[in-house]
Amino acid sequence: MAKKKAPIENDFLEVENEKLTHAFTDAEYYFEKYKNIILGAIAVIAVVIGGWWAYNNLIKGPKENKAKDAIFFAQRYFEQDSMNLALKGDGVHLGFEAIAKQYSGTAAGNRAAFGAGVASLQLGKYADAVNYLQKFSTDDAVLTARKYGCLGDAYAEQNQMDKAIENYKKAADAADNDLTAPTYLFRAALALEQKGNKKDALELYKKLNTNYPNSQEGAAAEIYVAKLEAAQ
Repeated sequence: MAKKKAPIENDFLEVENEKLTHAFTDAEYYFEKYKNIILGAIAVIAVVIGGWWAYNNLIKGPKENKAKDAIFFAQRYFEQDSMNLALKGDGVHLGFEAIAKQYSGTAAGNRAAFGAGVASLQLGKYADAVNYLQKFSTDDAVLTARKYGCLGDAYAEQNQMDKAIENYKKAADAADNDLTAPTYLFRAALALEQKGNKKDALELYKKLNTNYPNSQEGAAAEIYVAKLEAAQ
């Protein structure tokens, strides 16, 4: 025989049932009241999700694959130090310049912008180098350092020393290692000295000598420190 519920328990169950009834009633009321808005929102979400799927699978995916195929020859010319062919293409295969424009928004297009920037720098097209390098983005610390370092070189070649120094410092900070950081710190110090700012140049030479004593630039910095301190 089932145990008879206590009065307090019955009251509790009645209250909870009443709450649930009100909740369902309110939900039905609000749904009816705002049905068009709710259904419209659901439709928008469905369109967004469907559009995202279609873009990634029907547009972006194939575009990424085409860009990956297109960049192959440009990279090969780049590795062979044929910078003009890497940049402009060979008449049959696209160069970095066209790939960066035609496949903008893809990973290969992004790499092409970097390649176009470096190739332009090597070819003495410094304004073009700045334009392409500024479009390039990456999470890789060493590549980020190289991007800023190349920007520094491009600005220095145009005698825009403030921008050159700024980018050399960014390059040194981007990858704190014994390979790239000493190079870009040294270039920043040289640019400061060329600009006539010997005090800040001296500080950078000292930093370079202290933080990277085993690097070629760190050893050279010791000579520059002695020279600048003697001139004071």
